[in-house]
Amino acid sequence: MQLFYSEHISPTTILLPEEESVHCTKVLRHSIGHSIQIVDGKGTLYDAEIIEIHKKQTLCSIKAAHNNFGVHPYFLRMCVAPTKNIDRFEFFLEKAVEMGVNEIIPLQCDNSERTIIKHERLERICISAMKQSYKAQKPFIAPIQKCSTILTNKYEGVCCIAHCSDSEHKKSLFPLITKGISTTILIGPEGDFSPNEIALAQQNNWTEVHLGTSRLRTETAAIAAVHSVYVKHFE
Repeated sequence: MQLFYSEHISPTTILLPEEESVHCTKVLRHSIGHSIQIVDGKGTLYDAEIIEIHKKQTLCSIKAAHNNFGVHPYFLRMCVAPTKNIDRFEFFLEKAVEMGVNEIIPLQCDNSERTIIKHERLERICISAMKQSYKAQKPFIAPIQKCSTILTNKYEGVCCIAHCSDSEHKKSLFPLITKGISTTILIGPEGDFSPNEIALAQQNNWTEVHLGTSRLRTETAAIAAVHSVYVKHFE
């Protein structure tokens, strides 16, 4: 069944905003009395019935609520440098939401070619991917942050940085992923992390990892990392 999204939820009713309302009533031709399903982006799916249709919004009554619907059994934070061609970063975002990710932090690195992102557009992509993959939880997308800030933060769980430079300390990512323990993974820009950033990661006890023997594009590496966590928790 088609999912709709709304943040306007009271104890008994849900108000579909204009874009969702138009799609529901004009495109899919739902009318008063029809049953639909709505997600709140926080993990709850609602069975609802349309009770009022207006030009720019649709009011629904709540029939049932299903908590933790489609919520993945792990916490994953992906810190990824946006690509120069933003379409590639958006492709990563879509696939990450489909598999399951809790937080996405766009990185500004020494070698970054893009330092500006359109946050509202990324939110729309997340919502679309959430509905398409039949989930009720969308990730938090943080404002773009400096790589040095992330590297000096103290995160719980496994903290990894994937880079292309030679290092005797590199480990394979997959064996480090542990069920029940949160994971934070850094993926750098097309020019990779700078020597200073790698040194800062080492000073702050980030685990250096590789994703195999191939040199991967930023978005490919990020998707591979998300997939590794996804597979590890469902193997």
